[in-house]
Amino acid sequence: MNVLVYSGAGTTPESVKHCLETLRLLLSPFYAVFSVESSAVLNQPWINKSSVFVVPGGADLPICRVLNGQGNDTITKFVRKGGIYLGFCSGGYYASSRCEFEVGDLNMEVSGPRELGFFPGTARGCVYKGFTYGSETGVQVPKLNINKAAFEEEVDDSVFNYYNGGGMFVNAKSFQNVEVLATYDGQIQVHDEGEETDLSKAAIVMCKVGNGKALLTEN
Repeated sequence: MNVLVYSGAGTTPESVKHCLETLRLLLSPFYAVFSVESSAVLNQPWINKSSVFVVPGGADLPICRVLNGQGNDTITKFVRKGGIYLGFCSGGYYASSRCEFEVGDLNMEVSGPRELGFFPGTARGCVYKGFTYGSETGVQVPKLNINKAAFEEEVDDSVFNYYNGGGMFVNAKSFQNVEVLATYDGQIQVHDEGEETDLSKAAIVMCKVGNGKALLTEN
């Protein structure tokens, strides 16, 4: 079976490269891991030959421009039939019902509904200040606290992750079919809403979608 890493509009070469190298290291020789452009997502019969569809980091608006409609319908069908969607950073924003990125900043703001909606709420960022497109100047290595109860095997209490422009999944604990796998440790600059404020700070979530799953991380 195949693991497809989306490499079309909206991704960065570095994010695609790291996804390909890491997934090949972890999954070879049991899975074939390779990159696909938007044309393949739209026109090739990949659903029945694939186990995982991966969207690396970058920017989600260019992905919307090429995959909205037919592309997202195909991805949704794939997941609902039992496939796995794996979204990193902008891939997490893209797979939420709403994206809110730097709201109020006239030069940076990206906000609006998204078609996939695997996470049924809002992905909101940036969690930390300093992000600049095409730059590593805003990179941080935040501590994430692990929800150990979500794992069958023993895992560490926390990890440190690369971060550059990611968000949080707002009020993630309030949704059915959503399990929070990791939360930000310490203070962040965006928040949950209502009575849930600052309770979850969800950085990584697993969402059940039909017979499949969507693993979304903002790191």
